[in-house]
Amino acid sequence: MMNSFDQRVDELLRQGAERVLKAPQSWRDEVGKAVVAAIDSENMPFIESVIRRENLIGVMHWANSILSDPNGPITPVISSELYAIIREQVRKGELDISLNGYRVAQNITWRRWMRIVFDLTSDKDELQAVLDRSARSIGNYTDAAIAILSRYIDAERAELAKGAPALQREVLQQVLSGKLADPFSAGQRLGYKFDRPHTVVRIWTSEIQRDSDLVNRAADRIVPMLGGAPGLRIEEGESSLFLCFDQPIDYSRLESDCPDGVMVAVGQVGQGFSGFLESAYSARMVQMILANARNGRRVADHELVRLQTILVSDDGAFQHFVSDVLGDCLRASQDLKHNLLMYLKQGCNAAYTAEQLGIHRNTLNRQLDRVNDLLPQPLGDANRLNIAVALEGLLWRP
Repeated sequence: MMNSFDQRVDELLRQGAERVLKAPQSWRDEVGKAVVAAIDSENMPFIESVIRRENLIGVMHWANSILSDPNGPITPVISSELYAIIREQVRKGELDISLNGYRVAQNITWRRWMRIVFDLTSDKDELQAVLDRSARSIGNYTDAAIAILSRYIDAERAELAKGAPALQREVLQQVLSGKLADPFSAGQRLGYKFDRPHTVVRIWTSEIQRDSDLVNRAADRIVPMLGGAPGLRIEEGESSLFLCFDQPIDYSRLESDCPDGVMVAVGQVGQGFSGFLESAYSARMVQMILANARNGRRVADHELVRLQTILVSDDGAFQHFVSDVLGDCLRASQDLKHNLLMYLKQGCNAAYTAEQLGIHRNTLNRQLDRVNDLLPQPLGDANRLNIAVALEGLLWRP
């Protein structure tokens, strides 16, 4: 039978759990951002949202369990999406990505939890009892989750095929990371010659898919549209495919015929071994920008987002630039900013722009008058280029 002190400790645990469940969005954002920062993966666009969500759900699940029964065991919740990510990361040799997130979430939760407990009571004995029990509970939950995932990783590693696809994937990662820098050795192991032009294309799913063959089926449809078979075709994981062609790529047909559920990033053309690395890097940059863009595009190449690859290198500088150039126009409607950008792209030809937009010229002129009211300086030759750059940059920002 519990004494009054134990009952008091249970009540403090429940009160603390209630505060966790009612935590402000800023706390949840802190956990999510820290978890993402702990992930060191090239395929971050595919996995960060799932791992962020998984860890937040874990924190809330722990709090709900404490609220329900402060003394009961807590079984970790692990989603099928996380298992899919781990399986993919095992195949790429990145075994601890999701595990890092659990430890980070544990540390942040513990710091926040201590603040809550010290706010609930100042009694020395109560503090010691609550912190001792909650430390063991949080630690046991995290250890149990990591143990489950570690066993799954071990099982996946045991089942991983040792054939050519796995070896090609491993060699490709060594080449791209700089661990294998000898073109002759790399070419022999990949069955690929580097003394020619290269255009790297990355095809991937925009989210974790249960259909593991979706990317390959999409590639079978896409490749004929690109003008020839690739010299390299390597599965980087269930949701990503790396292709390399020996000629420039015309992806115009893909704009309207890109299969549902996939995205395509086309790198710049390179020559020789260094050109291969440059093309792969530029395709990766296009992929990152495309994955975070809010303009609805699913296909892009290096030239299309070239300016953005420069702008994204310093987010703070870009935000400052946009604020200075656009002023109050930054908070204008999307339609107004879209029509302004179209006007600038058409050489400030109001009649042609209105025709392209399907609106009356007088309507466009009124919108341009509104723009001049919002801009720090009226639209003119001195600021047109900067305004166009700022508006175009916003299209590709998350």
